[in-house]
Amino acid sequence: MANISFLLNQFPSGGVERVTMNLIPRLSANGHRVFIFVHELNQQHLSHINLNVEYIFIPYEPWRNENGEVVENAVRKHCIDLFFVPIISPDYVFSLKERGVCKVCYVSHGSPFYEVKEIAYEIHQRWQLPKRSLRRLMWLIYDTLRLKIGLCKKDIAARYKKRHDELDAYGVLYEKYAEIIAHKIGVSDADSKFFALPNPIPQVSDIKLSTSRKKQIIFVGRLTYVDKRVDRLLKVWQKIYKRFPEWELLIIGSGPEETALKQYVAENKLSRVEFIKFTPTPELYYKESEILCLTSDFEGFGMVLLEAQQYGCATMAFDCSYGVRDILSPNWDNGVFVPNGNINAYAKALSKLMEDEELRRKIQKNGFDNVKRFSIENSVESYETLIQKLCSKK
Repeated sequence: MANISFLLNQFPSGGVERVTMNLIPRLSANGHRVFIFVHELNQQHLSHINLNVEYIFIPYEPWRNENGEVVENAVRKHCIDLFFVPIISPDYVFSLKERGVCKVCYVSHGSPFYEVKEIAYEIHQRWQLPKRSLRRLMWLIYDTLRLKIGLCKKDIAARYKKRHDELDAYGVLYEKYAEIIAHKIGVSDADSKFFALPNPIPQVSDIKLSTSRKKQIIFVGRLTYVDKRVDRLLKVWQKIYKRFPEWELLIIGSGPEETALKQYVAENKLSRVEFIKFTPTPELYYKESEILCLTSDFEGFGMVLLEAQQYGCATMAFDCSYGVRDILSPNWDNGVFVPNGNINAYAKALSKLMEDEELRRKIQKNGFDNVKRFSIENSVESYETLIQKLCSKK
């Protein structure tokens, strides 16, 4: 059995953290000793969770290299065999591998090259600034040109290749994602460093499919613009809410866009919209709501879709990634997806789902059954294969 650790910023909070929470009980039950390196621990929300895990606090956000000495000392002290690094890959994790301190596996929880959209958004925001010096304007033009001609994507591909070449393993959500990355960085997708590590969804045995639900549409997730685009859901609601006076929209989550979203609701006099702070128990809302809407511009997996399906909630989203499409396919059977960014198409599809109870029940039933494809056993088996392969070489 191995000593393994995960690097996180805040815990618990978003999707990556939920993945970690789902994995830990099974990995612990299999005899592994689990550690979480974390910058911020949310004690209030942690009280709802019973995990067999040891926390190691890092003084700075995990992407900052000032953490290097603290992390290396802790890895050595606790004899950690394998260090999982999700989303971020600071220089000090490469040092752990280079110096033979432990094995390091990078795990991407996003779709390939999602960073391009983050860069595009950041450049767009810079163009909105009212005042710029000539020097800043020149840099902005330069960055814009780099984005337009594909140099930003080339830089990201170089980072992907560094992770692939210099770390022990490269985890992705789907084999399809490995094929895309491998092609772009010029390696074989059959390369032994790539591992498909699907997100785990715990199967809750006592759940029963209920048809007694409130006429509620819910969003669950971070309130961030660059990826989640909850503003698009409000625009959809603005188009349809007057036709459905018995329905309400619940925005469940916290994040930097909360003030702007509330302001949009107020300025456009949208009724029956309620904002609810982040909760570690979103299943309370999944159980009683008719539809969950995801309006993200990009998602690696869309785990919230499976969480909602598990509790019998109909799900829909923009067709923003292979992962989302896989969860919701066949379209109008397991869920609903429309072309990414098409507000009118989303509003039309959501209206159809709200109007047709028989259709909703069919999608709720099929989605409920669909979750079985994503069992936690399959995910844990993939992680165990990786752990065994890397730690047997240590």
